[in-house]
Amino acid sequence: MSGIPLRPRFHPALLLGALATVAMAVVVPAGAGAGAAGRHSRLAAAIPRGTVLRVGEQLKNLSTVLALGHQNQGFAYQVQYSEFVGGPPMLQAFEGGALDIGFIQSTPLIFAQAAGQSVAAIAGWASSGSAYALVTGPGVRGIASWADLKGKRVAFQEGTALESAALEGLHSAGLSLHDIIPVNVPATQVAAALQGGSADVGIEVEPLLSAYLQTNPTAHVIAHPDALTEKSDFLVATSSALSDKGVAAAMADYISRLIKAYAYLKAHPQGVITTVYEGQYGLSARRAAEVASEIGPSSFFKLPGAIIAAQQNLADLYQAAGTIPQRVNVSKEFNSRFNALIATAAG
Repeated sequence: MSGIPLRPRFHPALLLGALATVAMAVVVPAGAGAGAAGRHSRLAAAIPRGTVLRVGEQLKNLSTVLALGHQNQGFAYQVQYSEFVGGPPMLQAFEGGALDIGFIQSTPLIFAQAAGQSVAAIAGWASSGSAYALVTGPGVRGIASWADLKGKRVAFQEGTALESAALEGLHSAGLSLHDIIPVNVPATQVAAALQGGSADVGIEVEPLLSAYLQTNPTAHVIAHPDALTEKSDFLVATSSALSDKGVAAAMADYISRLIKAYAYLKAHPQGVITTVYEGQYGLSARRAAEVASEIGPSSFFKLPGAIIAAQQNLADLYQAAGTIPQRVNVSKEFNSRFNALIATAAG
């Protein structure tokens, strides 16, 4: 994932167990760790007593970032976390009215708009590098770039960020899905497809990428996707939540905490390396440092800003591939009401 692609320590059984997880609520009471409340007193003053912010996250990414950045205390509202694996099930929870805000990436945001869901991105951030990579099967040679994929078998999971990485990479070389042989497998099975010889190359993401390379030394990384859409993450909200003044005020405070947390992690990268890449990923100290360097720190950007052209291009690629039925205008995916807050907090 972009920024800090938080995942549990890699172990096949553990990861498969996580993929079977349904939404599980974790509540952070209002006033928890009240010693830090002074840093957010101005925003907190606008939040009515008893306000609850229902937050969807993926494998504890948001709560972990806040904890590492020392921004997980002193809430003037109750935070109710629900755990998901991937954007699609989270979008279903939004559709059912179970969430106010949530963390997704470019592909689910496009699919939400194509399906007519009333969610919009209210904050966005991007890492300097990518957690995704185009990687060969063990011993596969003669493929050195995206341009060499014509007629090749490429493994990825359709309808996910893995597919968007494939679409963007192929497009950069003047190719499309029609020029390759897609091998549609779950993200956790890309390595098996490569090892079993049913695919020549595949799209992998950390920490699956590091685990695959460790056990297959004759495989090699061809390229990392370079499109902004592959590095960007979004906090999205429902229109009903945005229209609730108390919940919207809680959103503002939550966004300011995320900005401060990411700024702290940028200034203190070793904490991420030790806690996330070594502790959660189970990587060696050397590989953890390499991954942290490849992905790089994250920075917030105004919406829609620079992301709109990249997002529109990705949406058009999905439409051309037949994944979404008609062209969408992605400008409708973004809500700029928190831009001033983001600029102030990031400054």
